[in-house]
Amino acid sequence: MGRVDGKVAVITGSSGGMGEGIARRLAAEGAAVVISGRRGERCRQVAADINNQGGRAYALRADVAVEADCVALIRSAMERFGKLDILVNNAAVTPMEPDLQVSTAMWDAVFDVNVRGAFLCCREAIPVMRAAGGGSIINIGTGMAYVGSTSRLAYSCSKGALLTLTKTLARTYAPEHIRVNWVMVGWVATPGEVALKTETYGDGEKFLADAAARSPLGELESVDDIAAGVLYLASDEASHVIGCELNITGGRRI
Repeated sequence: MGRVDGKVAVITGSSGGMGEGIARRLAAEGAAVVISGRRGERCRQVAADINNQGGRAYALRADVAVEADCVALIRSAMERFGKLDILVNNAAVTPMEPDLQVSTAMWDAVFDVNVRGAFLCCREAIPVMRAAGGGSIINIGTGMAYVGSTSRLAYSCSKGALLTLTKTLARTYAPEHIRVNWVMVGWVATPGEVALKTETYGDGEKFLADAAARSPLGELESVDDIAAGVLYLASDEASHVIGCELNITGGRRI
């Protein structure tokens, strides 16, 4: 039996990158997973692959910036699998716009996904979890929530807001056995992160390799590292872990 055997998980932004890795790990450990994201065809491919490997997965195209999509996402999990035990708010946008040069339109777009989307998914999921006697919500964060960023003002501010949302919900719903926690992620060399760094610095792979060399461990985190932390927080092993800030940054934030 897996560590989340029999549980049902919704993972936003799971059509690729970290979200996909988290979904695959939860599925491998026994959870039925809902794969969601804006790339509908890619969501279906990931879900089909998990099902072909003996797991249980369902795909739904969903943009968490759209309220109706958040409602449909949680409702679909209930209709498909009959319950919801785990919500991973992973979907995020990370535009590179320095300091006050960020446009109001971009600021709103970042907060719509990174904060409002997470709030809406929590708003829909918590009543379901309450009725079932509990659940686990894991919000994916970053060290920029603490120290800011000169190149990602809107992103770092949005993650600071997500951290506050995490703490507030953790305190509010702990008596109902709904555990809300935060995973602080370092640099994970996903294709999306490489592309983002290439756009900004010209050679994303070299930038990340140099960053790895400067880290205490001499390497960057992997998708599997992040997925392992999420798995722990999603499992019953973390039954008394509430409002936690789990640091998976290879020692860069200690």
